[in-house]
Amino acid sequence: MKRRLPSGLAGFAVSAVLAAVCASAFAYFSPEGVGTASAGVTKLTAPTITTVTPAVGGTVSLAWSAVTAPDIGVVTYYVTRDGGNPAGTCAAPAVPAAATSCKDSEVPVGNHTYTVTAVWRSWSATSGTSTAKITIGTATHFTIAASTGTPAVGASINLTITAKDENEATVTTYASSHSLIFSGAASSPGGTAPTVANSSGIATAFGKATALTFTTGVASVSSSKNGLLKIYRSGPAEIVATEGTLITPVPLGLEVVSGTQTKYNLAAASTTPVAGARNDLTITAVDTYGNTAAAYTGTHELVFSTAASSVGPNGNLPTVSDSSGIDVPFGTATAIEFEAGVAKTAGSANGEMTLYKSGSTAITAAEGSLKNTTALTVTATAATAASLVLTASTTAPVAAASFNLTTTAKDAYGNTATAYTGAKTLTFSGASASPAGTLPTVVNSGGTVVNFGAPTAINFTSGVASVTSSRNGLARLYLAGPANLTVSDGTITAAPLALTVAVGAAARLGLTAVESSAGTIGAVCLFTCPVTALGNSGTIGASVSVTDSAGNTVANVGSGHTVKITSTTGGTIVGTSLTIAETGAAVSTARFTYTAPVNGNFTHTITAATLAGTVYTSATATATK
Repeated sequence: MKRRLPSGLAGFAVSAVLAAVCASAFAYFSPEGVGTASAGVTKLTAPTITTVTPAVGGTVSLAWSAVTAPDIGVVTYYVTRDGGNPAGTCAAPAVPAAATSCKDSEVPVGNHTYTVTAVWRSWSATSGTSTAKITIGTATHFTIAASTGTPAVGASINLTITAKDENEATVTTYASSHSLIFSGAASSPGGTAPTVANSSGIATAFGKATALTFTTGVASVSSSKNGLLKIYRSGPAEIVATEGTLITPVPLGLEVVSGTQTKYNLAAASTTPVAGARNDLTITAVDTYGNTAAAYTGTHELVFSTAASSVGPNGNLPTVSDSSGIDVPFGTATAIEFEAGVAKTAGSANGEMTLYKSGSTAITAAEGSLKNTTALTVTATAATAASLVLTASTTAPVAAASFNLTTTAKDAYGNTATAYTGAKTLTFSGASASPAGTLPTVVNSGGTVVNFGAPTAINFTSGVASVTSSRNGLARLYLAGPANLTVSDGTITAAPLALTVAVGAAARLGLTAVESSAGTIGAVCLFTCPVTALGNSGTIGASVSVTDSAGNTVANVGSGHTVKITSTTGGTIVGTSLTIAETGAAVSTARFTYTAPVNGNFTHTITAATLAGTVYTSATATATK
């Protein structure tokens, strides 16, 4: 760049002056004093590039001669590479600097042309061109090599990491400590993350900055430091390293081999199987880190067991099918076939489990010391209701006294069928009417007393119907002696529940063993006894007993108990005073006989009442003609 003279002087005078000062490319006018027109002209000399030194890694070191300023002020310089801006410490045209050397960086491989321009005030002068050739450029990526391509899980692998330029040349200037981040391998099934030992020997998890020391472009393992890799998940891995924009375009491919089996993992197709249903097991032999131990193969003798008894209520033993399809009870060695560390069912063979007891159970499988350290928890559910079961709050209820009946729905294996729930219509049976004719009863879910033999609404909760607030199964039996209760919903039935009904407390007198010479004796003849069409001069004979409130004869009442027999005027009584036996059945030791009038119609009442001893409710008979 020049400062030019006014064009009007170009014809003659200026030409002479310029010739006198050798017509320099750059000029500067300097005033000499005040009021005179004398002036001196000098030039801004172009710098000379003295050093152009290319280096491995894409750097070029430049130096140039200093230029003297024509006058007051500092000369600054800028550099161009191939006509454009340089990098590194070299000044660009927009911001020239006073330095006379610099280092250009990030220079691509190939030949490059440099110039240096001196700048003073508004003047500038540019050097001639100099050329530099970069043969090994800046690092653009990494390559990774390993001491083995098939490491075992948890084994040490020596990595060699090399910084490369765009032409795959090793960038020997890539040196000292660099923070790389590794990826491409997953944590083990047990959660152990892959690591690379940094330059201090500290195992650093993948995904975290790992300090490695590079020497002439290469980081290699030394004393188990600076690149020692460990992977804990078996299978393929694709290892890459990055540092900022530097990547590993071709991952290091490894095939990690599983370790020796240390335990089993046990899984089931269903963790809530139905009792009696077959449930597929998958048994996997795994190494220390939870990888499938692929070398574990062939037939192995496993013993299955549970933490608590899993025998079904009806005695059914849990089983697992062996490799031949035979169901083998828990606790017995069971042949199971493994392939590449895994045993799976084949049809009904090789691991089909059947449980018969409902509820939660913890299942283990073992072959010697090899077993599943974490038990498989399975909660079997009851099958469909197949029967009803009756239980009672007492097996010796007292006649006419209430007691609780509980009805439980059971599946075929004796488990409570919890799905049998809500309102059900049941029919109770197995007990007879008392001597006085009172039928056995059950209170339904609504509180209504229902006779045995009639449909009875009973409410079930999770397979069980129990008495609540004197409803839903409160029973009363009236006939003393054995009873075999049962119940049915019309489809499923309970096995008989054996009870022995005890005689209640002595409370009443009853007429027993009643006979008549003619007419008809009522079907129920105890506390009251109708005899119709007796006829004139007909007779009625009977004994008198002491009974409970239901009419069951009591026993062993002791001495001093006598009964007086009376009748309506017109009839006659033989045996008006009868003695009750002291021991055994409380029945009079003699009978009375009533004789009807010899003629005419009649309605006579015969009364048995306490004469001596404990007063009991009287009994009556009615004779008519």
